[in-house]
Amino acid sequence: MTVKKAIKMIDWWINQKKDAMKQLGIDMKYHSNSKSSDITQTIFEIESTAISNLERIKDELNPKCKHPKKMRDLTSDGQRYCMNCNTDL
Repeated sequence: MTVKKAIKMIDWWINQKKDAMKQLGIDMKYHSNSKSSDITQTIFEIESTAISNLERIKDELNPKCKHPKKMRDLTSDGQRYCMNCNTDL
């Protein structure tokens, strides 16, 4: 798996979690002093932490490489990539 594919997968996962949180906010309307709002708030906190962690992983995978010419190479099928950060160009 290339870094580019991993970043796409993480983006998809983050978007799925954000959509689920949005839908949960619509379905579970907040009522003060009810157990459902406590549960909903807990789920929101857990999912927000998961999204934050996924975004940090994505930032670590996303290279801060300038892809110097001497570090560029071709795969057997002709795809250019950077040998320094393993990103498809």
